[in-house]
Amino acid sequence: MISSALAQAIIVCGVPASGKTAFGKELSRRLGWAYLDLDTVTNPLFEYAGGEFLVDVPSADPPIRATVNDVRYRCLYDTARENLEVDMSVVVVAPFTSERTFPSAWASVAQRLAIESGRVHLVWIDTPANEVVRRMINRGAPRDIEKIANPDLYLTPDVMRAPGVPHWRVDGMPSPSTQVSAFTEGFVSCLRNEADLSQFVS
Repeated sequence: MISSALAQAIIVCGVPASGKTAFGKELSRRLGWAYLDLDTVTNPLFEYAGGEFLVDVPSADPPIRATVNDVRYRCLYDTARENLEVDMSVVVVAPFTSERTFPSAWASVAQRLAIESGRVHLVWIDTPANEVVRRMINRGAPRDIEKIANPDLYLTPDVMRAPGVPHWRVDGMPSPSTQVSAFTEGFVSCLRNEADLSQFVS
């Protein structure tokens, strides 16, 4: 476990099936930090309430779908914030599409977590589109059916583009263990040196 005077938040983002979950779990295990995943924190409630359709399948009613996702992210942010309040660093996993695309959305993350911006670090799992589709096929999740059938509709250049805000890039192809070893070597060094990690782009 890596100790720090102030709790930190690592935000792991990427497209569905890019390998966020595997990387996030291995990173949490290696650092001894809490692990929070958007699907785990929110999906059971919305499935019970009949909201799975709105969350995971393209809908003709974008405003309702957007509202559902706003609530899901609020649950995730609030849970992460409470961990940070008790000095527990967190690894938070979700697509974070808006946060990684728009600087204004990324700027709001620290505010939602109630910590300084220098304690929030964005990690982008960079996985090629053809590999993403292969992983979707292999995992066989119902929510991926439409994405597999129409990958060009979901995995557009805008969606696959690197974040437009400071971030750490992680190659999505190696094993999670290899990914985490490569990432933590630089991250831990910066953390111990109290560097401004939010400005680092790998």
